[in-house]
Amino acid sequence: MSTIKTNAIQTVAGKPILNSTGSILQVVQTVKTDTFSGVANGTALLVTGLSATITPSSTSNKILVIGHIHYASLGTTYGGWFRRNGVDIGIGDIAGSRQRVALGMALVTDANQSNTFIYSFLDSPASTSALTYQFYANNDNGNSLFINRSSNDSDATVGKRGISTVTLLEVSG
Repeated sequence: MSTIKTNAIQTVAGKPILNSTGSILQVVQTVKTDTFSGVANGTALLVTGLSATITPSSTSNKILVIGHIHYASLGTTYGGWFRRNGVDIGIGDIAGSRQRVALGMALVTDANQSNTFIYSFLDSPASTSALTYQFYANNDNGNSLFINRSSNDSDATVGKRGISTVTLLEVSG
């Protein structure tokens, strides 16, 4: 896992671009190349290595959260979302006992296959403190979720290995 951080975007001459509304002020990215497996079984599952931290320069700025998640879940569907400093963001409304998630993660029917989803959400944290965005997943049974690998992870040409990323962009307000 590596983290890449850049400051304000600059012109070819090395001068910062003026911070007008909608300008990208900084970009932080975490790249997860190792694998993860876990079971949610109705409880929020923290997916280690899929988080990034950014410190906004103004309370009026927004954070564009982009997740590119390579996963597999054989025989079950998971739902995923991000938490900012422990608070769930960009999730569905409360409706009975339904799980509140940002996105559905389709199951695979072949243990040698995997899926990828792209997630984006423009968050308005109103903060200048360090903000950590962490990926979580949940389902309703004891089947495993695998990140960056297929379910059976066989050492053969049918097995899959991939990467996942979390990218945060500070957008001027």
